[in-house]
Amino acid sequence: MPYVEPAAVGIGAMLRAGVDPEELRARVGELTDAAQYGWGHTIDFGTFVQHGLLATKYERIAGAFDALGWWPTDLSGLRTADVGAYTGGISAIMASRGAEVVYSVDELPEHGRQAACVADAFGLGAMQVVHASLYDLHDNVEPGSLDLIVCAGVLYHLSDMLVGIIRLQQLLKPGGVLLLETNAVEDFERSYANYGRFVGGMWWQPTARCVADLCQHAGLADIQLEFLQPERLLVRAVRSSEEPLPFVRGLALTPEELGRTDRADATARSLDMSELAPAINLGAQAGMLRRALWGMLDRLMRLPMRVGYVVRHAVRGRRR
Repeated sequence: MPYVEPAAVGIGAMLRAGVDPEELRARVGELTDAAQYGWGHTIDFGTFVQHGLLATKYERIAGAFDALGWWPTDLSGLRTADVGAYTGGISAIMASRGAEVVYSVDELPEHGRQAACVADAFGLGAMQVVHASLYDLHDNVEPGSLDLIVCAGVLYHLSDMLVGIIRLQQLLKPGGVLLLETNAVEDFERSYANYGRFVGGMWWQPTARCVADLCQHAGLADIQLEFLQPERLLVRAVRSSEEPLPFVRGLALTPEELGRTDRADATARSLDMSELAPAINLGAQAGMLRRALWGMLDRLMRLPMRVGYVVRHAVRGRRR
C-alpha cells in the first residue's frame, strides 16, 4: 500500500481585526513557557511564525484527509470535534472551513489555553476549547451529537485504546465519521499491540490490523486504512448503527454507559483460535520447536529404562 503524499494546507483564516501583533507574540511566548513541552503546532500568525514541537504535521494530516476524500473541504453546518487538539491546528482548519462548532479537546489545560489563543487570534468563534480526558468527554459533549471527529496522534497515548474508541463512537451520530491518525506497525495480517513503555508518551504501538479490529469491535464500520508515512496510520470509520456492542465483558465501562442492561454476549463468540492473528516471532517459534525436539529426544532416550521397569514389575508380579 503506497504512502499518502498530501499537499500541506494552511489554517485558511486571517488574523482578526484589532489584534496587536506584539501583544500576540508576548502572549504566545507566555503560553509556550507555561507548557511542559512548549508550543505544539507551528502557526503562521502573519507578522511572525511560532514554531512548535509538532511542527506542521497537523497540516499534512489535514492535507491527507483532503487527498483521500475522507472529509468534505466545506464543513458548513457540521458539528465536529478535534480530540487531542494541543495548540488547535486541526481545530482551526475545521473552523475556518465553516464547521458550526469545533470542540477543541485536550486533557491538559496548558494546551487548551494555546488553542484558545489561536481561536481568538484568527477570530474563529466556532472553536470551543474543552478541557477534558477523552474518556470523560461525554460529560462535556452530548452523546450522538457529532457529525465528524478527528483524533490525531492520540490513540497510542491511551492506556485503554478500545474504551477510547468506544467513547468516540458514542459521541457520533449514526453515520458520523471518525478520522484517526496514529502510530502503528504496518502489518495488515496480524492483530497485536506492542507495549510502548511510555516512550514518547506511548502506551501501545498497534498494528494496522489491530486498529481495524478495535474500530470494528467498537461499533464502527466501512473502515479504511492508509499509511501517511512509515509508522503513521490514517483511519476512516463510520458509526454504523444503534446496535449494542457484541461483547462487553471485562470492559472498563458500566452496562448503563454502554446502553446495556447486562454483560451477556450479544452474539455468539468465535472459538476459532486462528482468528487471534497473533504476532509471529521466528526466534520464539524456533525456541519452541527446539524445546519440543529436545523433549521428544529425552523421552526416546528414557524409553528403554521405562520399558525395563514395566517388564521387571510384570515379572515380579508373576513370581508372587
